[in-house]
Amino acid sequence: MKSMTGFGRAKAENAGQTVTVEIKSVNSRFLDLSFRLPRSFQAMEMKIREMLKNNISRGKVEVYLSVENGGEKEKKLLVNTVLAKRYKEEIEKLSKELDLPFNLSGNSLFFYPEVFHLTEEEDEDNETVILEIVDAAIQEFVRSRSLEGEKLRADLEMKLQEMEDYLRFLKEKEPKLRIQYENRLRKKIEESLAGREIDEGRLLEEVAIFSDKVSTDEEITRLDSHVHRMQAILKEEQAVGRDLDFLMQEMNRESNTILSKASDLEITDIGLKAKNCIEKMREQVQNIE
Repeated sequence: MKSMTGFGRAKAENAGQTVTVEIKSVNSRFLDLSFRLPRSFQAMEMKIREMLKNNISRGKVEVYLSVENGGEKEKKLLVNTVLAKRYKEEIEKLSKELDLPFNLSGNSLFFYPEVFHLTEEEDEDNETVILEIVDAAIQEFVRSRSLEGEKLRADLEMKLQEMEDYLRFLKEKEPKLRIQYENRLRKKIEESLAGREIDEGRLLEEVAIFSDKVSTDEEITRLDSHVHRMQAILKEEQAVGRDLDFLMQEMNRESNTILSKASDLEITDIGLKAKNCIEKMREQVQNIE
């Protein structure tokens, strides 16, 4: 399990430059990648994007790549020989037409435009090295998400145990409600009839109607099933955030129904605690990839 919140950083020297890569992320329903790269590195964006997609599936991810020059790069002198020959031919031709002495020297060619060009030496393996630095930052980023994910897993497992305690109470309490209601109703009828005979059939009918109205057996069973399903999902090694988010919606729906049917203060109290626990889990699930 991984959190959608994470940070990774890698820094290395390359061709006289200090290259720093930072990756950070926050929650998002989908994978949202954004980049801040120097102009000279923007051609690598697609490769970096694919590297990230191979490691993460959800989150709003920002990638920063910065370069600091540590000194002058080695210079390289480029000579345009074809252009130099063309200059020579044209100058020689012009000299003959104007009856001027032809005394062109090699040194003078240096001053003609585009014959000589001074540029910085480029490292042929520059892109490979940069991508290695990016990969190091990604691995650190993934590790941070995994560490946070394990904390979330532990917290959710603890809350699910809490939910099991609430459900155990509700399961034990549910059958007692019918008996309690029947006793209360019988007592009221006896008091109102003042010793006259009670219509048992009518009494049992009223109890049955009440039991059907307040019964939460189905909701408790479904909620219990969701808890066990969630416990199983937490053990999976893939991205489970969307599945957990769906389960949270279902668990919240069942808890609302239980509260709406509650006719007992103890059930109301436990139902509210269960709903509060579900809400806390829902907030945590929003952070899971």
